[in-house]
Amino acid sequence: MKFRRIEVTLLCTLAVLFAYAAGVSLAREHLADGLVRLHVIANSNSAADQALKLRVRDRVLAVTEPLLRGADSPADVRQRLSDHLQEITDAGAQVLREADAPYSLSAQLAGEYYPTRTYDTFSLPAGEYVGLKLRLGQADGRNWWCVVFPPLCTSAAEAPDSALCEQTSFRFKTAEWLGALRARIRG
Repeated sequence: MKFRRIEVTLLCTLAVLFAYAAGVSLAREHLADGLVRLHVIANSNSAADQALKLRVRDRVLAVTEPLLRGADSPADVRQRLSDHLQEITDAGAQVLREADAPYSLSAQLAGEYYPTRTYDTFSLPAGEYVGLKLRLGQADGRNWWCVVFPPLCTSAAEAPDSALCEQTSFRFKTAEWLGALRARIRG
């Protein structure tokens, strides 16, 4: 009889945990479907490469801001970015040429896994997001990312790096674990 109570309690606890995890996962997926991110990865962690990464970011934001003005959905933003991907790539590559950088830039619009990210006024849980990814040279350096839709990059670009802190909450940590597990299962 005692074992029966323990089994029922364990099953109920597992059911609640699975329901919670499913709710967190569904909320994260809904949020991810409504966002488009920008991800810029520096060639290396040298001061010069990190500064160049930020200059590329600024040029790309200057090009994409008018392109995305009036976009009213993530699908519209993705289409506009896709239609103008070469123009965006050329703008970033121009910054590298002006700096006589000995490497090139590649750009793609694709889904990728992002860790939990907390900014001054909002947080984004870990998970798969569609993003415009710019890789500078070997892309072995620290990266910079923000949200292009809805347009939050300008304020993030103006904030000092120290203002972009890396904090997590329990709910986002759960989403991060679920996202990492899902990414590992998918290969």
